[in-house]
Amino acid sequence: MIDGRYFPPGSSRAVAASLAGGPGRLALKREDEPQAQAVVLMSVSDPLAGVPRKLTFADGGVFEAPLEADVDGFLNMGGSFFARLTRLEANLGLVAAAAVVTIGLVFAIYRFGIPLLASGAAAITPPPIVAAMDRGTLETVDRVVFSPSELDEGRKQELQAMFDELAGFADDAGPALKLQLRRGGAIGANALALPGGTIVVTDELVALAASDDEIAGVIAHEIGHVRERHSLQQIYRVLGIGFMVGLIGGDASQLVDDVVTQASALQTLVYSREFETHADLYSVALMARAGRDPLAFVDLLDRIVRAAGGSDETGWLATHPGTRDRREAVRKRVKELGEAGETARN
Repeated sequence: MIDGRYFPPGSSRAVAASLAGGPGRLALKREDEPQAQAVVLMSVSDPLAGVPRKLTFADGGVFEAPLEADVDGFLNMGGSFFARLTRLEANLGLVAAAAVVTIGLVFAIYRFGIPLLASGAAAITPPPIVAAMDRGTLETVDRVVFSPSELDEGRKQELQAMFDELAGFADDAGPALKLQLRRGGAIGANALALPGGTIVVTDELVALAASDDEIAGVIAHEIGHVRERHSLQQIYRVLGIGFMVGLIGGDASQLVDDVVTQASALQTLVYSREFETHADLYSVALMARAGRDPLAFVDLLDRIVRAAGGSDETGWLATHPGTRDRREAVRKRVKELGEAGETARN
């Protein structure tokens, strides 16, 4: 028997009552009536922590059981899905194991699934979409970060000729390459590659460079980002993370709208350590084909890092490899290319 409260059909007035019997032969005894009456059970509310169970009868009456009542046992519902789920939720060991598995799955999706999907999405994005992203990104950074270049026309022509030379040695597996010169403002000495082949070089970087080979190495590095579709992959990674966070949080709509609006403008400015390494190696091969010093741009990176008060070491949480590691990786690649060329000549 279960003691509880009964709400008559169409009434919010509660009456003390008890429920006796079992499945198929329930009897309700109200405090205000002398005799128990048979009732036909229609539904039972699902078990929720801190919420009383409610049993609804065919005539519309509702019996509310107290929190401690074993409604499933009383009704012989021990094998129901929600009853089993309730028992599992009460097992702290299983809850802890499920939490660990869930966290592991989320990490695996973040670390491996999203990058893989982003790479595939970047490979099949139609050129008109890429070009629209490129224009939109350039318009945004011009509005909020950059200002027109203040280099004299002679220097601009020299940089354009250098860019055209490097673009001629680059492979054609991607959009046409275009150079844009800007005053860097808040980001100072820097360069970035946009999804559609536009490469922006700041006046501050040109001023900081000790040689044209240093500037050429940076440009070759950015060409590597374009040819490897790093900007597109970065945008799709941000979108994937946005969807994942939205699903976990329960509402992805506004979050996804915000990500779509801002991702192409902001995420092209930041690449993962993996992308930076790939672009460095691409730069080595391109500079070698152009007959330029492939190590020169690392000297420029050293000065940029020192000017910003950074370290040349690769931190565990760093998004970019340290310049010391980059220099070693570039030297190793130069040596490999030299050995390969020597083998080919022999």
